[in-house]
Amino acid sequence: MAPGTRVGLEHGGVAPVIVEKDADLDELIPSMLKGGFYHAGQVCVSVQRMFVHESIVDEVASRLKEGAVKLRVGNPQDPLTEVGPLITHKEVDRVGTWVDEAIKEGARLLCGGNKIGQSCFEATILLNPSQNSKISTKEVFGPVVCIYTYKDINEAIKLANSLDVSFQAAVFTKNIDTALYAVKRLSATAVMVNDHTAFRVDWMPFGGAKASGLGMGGITHSMHEMSKEKLMVIKSSVL
Repeated sequence: MAPGTRVGLEHGGVAPVIVEKDADLDELIPSMLKGGFYHAGQVCVSVQRMFVHESIVDEVASRLKEGAVKLRVGNPQDPLTEVGPLITHKEVDRVGTWVDEAIKEGARLLCGGNKIGQSCFEATILLNPSQNSKISTKEVFGPVVCIYTYKDINEAIKLANSLDVSFQAAVFTKNIDTALYAVKRLSATAVMVNDHTAFRVDWMPFGGAKASGLGMGGITHSMHEMSKEKLMVIKSSVL
């Protein structure tokens, strides 16, 4: 790299979603299916960790599973395909290993968990993996969504903020005070209210915090990041 080259470094994250007991599930489920499984989960801000209030976790898990098993996995050139292949065969094996390890460590497999050929992996949902499992602490970059049960929103926020990576997050609630409370306390460069973590448009600031990256993307942010400021100083006896 040439001396003085300007760069933006992005390391991704393990995107958290907090689902309060008053969330609109008719909005939540399709949003989570898209945010967790489009591009086969190979998005740096894909939904990976869902913290769901204990009063609705069974219904959320059941409805999310019902939607996930219907997703069509396969050839990305087929317009009907909803979950395509992973980038390499090696990544398919790695995702499978992480899922198997999580199950051995106590996670409940709700659906998926299997390779489809050498290139694809089923849309997979795990319930209450260990907080120490790779699937809970590292970016899976594959079609896997984890659901965790919580009682109090502060508990969910603490778990969401517990990793050394921090990028985009989300909260689902009908209560504006709850939403603002979570937005203020979640460690993230962007927090979506009632939408999935992978939402973005080009003008938004886009980049990680903590160990997730260096620099900020987005049109205006990138222009500033890649520009060099220059100052002119004039000394004149007539000024």
